[in-house]
Amino acid sequence: MFLSTQQKFILDTLKKLNCVWRRQLHALVRGQFQRDNFEITQARMDAMLRQLRMGMADVRMDGELVWLSNAQPDARRLEAIDVMIELTGGKPQEFSASREPPRLLRFAYGGDGLRPFTVASLDAAPTELLERGKAERIIWIAESGEVPQGLALPPKHFFAARQPDGSHRFYGSNGP
Repeated sequence: MFLSTQQKFILDTLKKLNCVWRRQLHALVRGQFQRDNFEITQARMDAMLRQLRMGMADVRMDGELVWLSNAQPDARRLEAIDVMIELTGGKPQEFSASREPPRLLRFAYGGDGLRPFTVASLDAAPTELLERGKAERIIWIAESGEVPQGLALPPKHFFAARQPDGSHRFYGSNGP
């Protein structure tokens, strides 16, 4: 099966993230291939996904979810992808799901110097147990979506509080 550049990107994204919402995948594809005279519309995205699903048994779709056959949806990781899209405007330079709890997702973006980020689950471990790289920033999310009472974050750690509309409000540490 011959794949377009966009379809290759979609498959690569699914291999890295396992399971995504259609709107998330659309935002990432749009961010990657946005050009003046070429727009990835929802209709174009739907056509690419249909072709992938018909041509490859591995690609699955059910309602708004898209995943590879060996993956299981993970609500925390889906929220981590939302955080990444919000912070990067849908244009991360690098990203991958993490298999090291409490880490959920790693991504990088920025102009000349890439800035690494990790989205981690606060429910999986206390903030002090997660070591971070020198330039890395940690963004914590919680099942409740709300800032826990008395949460004190180390430097370069942030909390993403889920808003009623699904977006996030970010709270930072008070340190260098």
